Amino acid sequence: MTSEVLIKGGHGGRIAVKKGQLLEVTNVDGQQICDFFAFNAQDVSEHLSPGHCRAKLRRVVLKVGDALVSQYYNPVFELIEDTVGCHDMTFPSCDPARYLQGFGLTDHRSCRMNLAEAMAEYKIPYPYLPDPINLFQNTPVLADGRIGYGEPSLAKRGDKVVLRACMDVIAVGSACPMDLVPMNGDRLTDIRFRVREA
Repeated sequence: MTSEVLIKGGHGGRIAVKKGQLLEVTNVDGQQICDFFAFNAQDVSEHLSPGHCRAKLRRVVLKVGDALVSQYYNPVFELIEDTVGCHDMTFPSCDPARYLQGFGLTDHRSCRMNLAEAMAEYKIPYPYLPDPINLFQNTPVLADGRIGYGEPSLAKRGDKVVLRACMDVIAVGSACPMDLVPMNGDRLTDIRFRVREA
């Protein structure tokens, strides 16, 4: 039994994943960042936390076999396959404030608003929406400690990560709407979520 959601470029989507199932996150055409969020389906106040992942792993890069944890250090997903090997756990989602302050725009789509739309029925207050793990985002940590920004994603057409759910999860993705720097390869394309049995 499988289920699938195609997240159109610049927009968000969500899918339910049962404990033990596999979630494939596929870069349909390449170079598209996916801001990735996950919530405990039984209690959405518990969510995937990149900060706690960094603390648990003692690094800012992901590797196959890593447990991705919540703010309570409970495993949410295990990374079991990764054809890219370049993701980000340092940046929050772009949001209306970022587009206003950085680019003077008031009506640009953003990953944070995509998350808010995808989870609207759960009535999570906007200030309490969590930060993402930015799948396929190329954000190098430089030798002087600075964090790079705007580098094009290294993901190619069909690249994917596969995650095994460690609890019942609501997974949310935003096919990043950023089109003002070349991080998405100067175009917005789609992300596919596919859930299948292990």
